[in-house]
Amino acid sequence: MKNIKRLVSSIALLSLAGQIQAQAADHEITYNGDAGRIINENCVVCHREGGIGPMQFETYDQVRPWAPLIQLKVANREMPPYAYDHGIGIQDLQGDWRLQQEEIDTLVAWVNQGAPLGDPDSPLPQADLGDPDAWNFEDELGQPDVVIPSVPIDIPANGNDLWSTHYVPHGISSDRCIKAIQVKPRGDAKTVVHHANSNIDVYNDQGELERYGMLTEYAMGKWGELVPEDVCRTFPSNSMVRWSIHMYPGGIGAVAPGTIIEDNVVEIGLWLHPEGYETDVGYTQDLKQYNIQFAREEREI
Repeated sequence: MKNIKRLVSSIALLSLAGQIQAQAADHEITYNGDAGRIINENCVVCHREGGIGPMQFETYDQVRPWAPLIQLKVANREMPPYAYDHGIGIQDLQGDWRLQQEEIDTLVAWVNQGAPLGDPDSPLPQADLGDPDAWNFEDELGQPDVVIPSVPIDIPANGNDLWSTHYVPHGISSDRCIKAIQVKPRGDAKTVVHHANSNIDVYNDQGELERYGMLTEYAMGKWGELVPEDVCRTFPSNSMVRWSIHMYPGGIGAVAPGTIIEDNVVEIGLWLHPEGYETDVGYTQDLKQYNIQFAREEREI
């Protein structure tokens, strides 16, 4: 049975390779054509000056040395970073970063052809993505109603990975329903922050903090969270936000400079519904099951 499965898998891979080769034979794929358009629409949002990606993909000269790695990452669905099953469960997702199979095939075929530029007299328009430090929901929702920063943390040029766990106040005076939420490292912090989790702890009758549930989490490439309109994810007022942040000394990967990065701050942006919104909805939402992850990280620290 195992040999049959291997044979079927090999046939499927050969079939896919044949389709890609057939596509490559039909026409030349160029950066100034379909390949660059796909990269601009899906990669440059992170791989640009001031972005979280460790290299820039804003021009052909920047992209060309990385073409084989781009091919490998998109073919294996490792980039764009969106870990979600294909063909299983709900597939109509908001903010879906996954490439379509035809886009993957196009990039694979482009690299197989030698990653050509195309007509130099017909350059591809550069992606216009705005300020890399802007909030992702700014165009749709405006500025966050509340911004909750971590404490500033200095990161050395080298050494072991660092973790910081600490409480911060939030200034929200009444229980509110969350409309949207985003975590964003501020400025140079994006070069050293691997991930950042945040939890809500509430005060009990004795004035002691107790675990309420997870607020949100951040990892490189996460866009943010939009809570459905008829749902209330409550942010309790009698609480503190508890950060758990993992950082790399010296930056991300081999292309980042080994320098001291001072005053690193990670921010939570909250867009809130008006007071009383919870009485108009039929569903509530919380992330209390994520407490298991926090307990695991605390043991590791």
